[in-house]
Amino acid sequence: MKTKSQVIDESALIEKLIPKIEERIRTDVIRNLISALEEQLYPSEDAFRQDFVRRAEKATKSKGKIFRTKKELAAHLNSIGA
Repeated sequence: MKTKSQVIDESALIEKLIPKIEERIRTDVIRNLISALEEQLYPSEDAFRQDFVRRAEKATKSKGKIFRTKKELAAHLNSIGA
């Protein structure tokens, strides 16, 4: 069995590959830009979690207000404009 020797036209191959390579690079650049913008606009999950834990710990240390009756609660809500 004879094998055919194929001559590869390098310039034609390059012309075929350039648009595909450009598209992949463009996609990677856009993906990286979006990721960088998200990091700047939205807090990271870890920062969000730490803030939540800090606020929860602060809330547990607070004694808060205790209302014995509905009237006391209503009076308080009226006083703060709720």
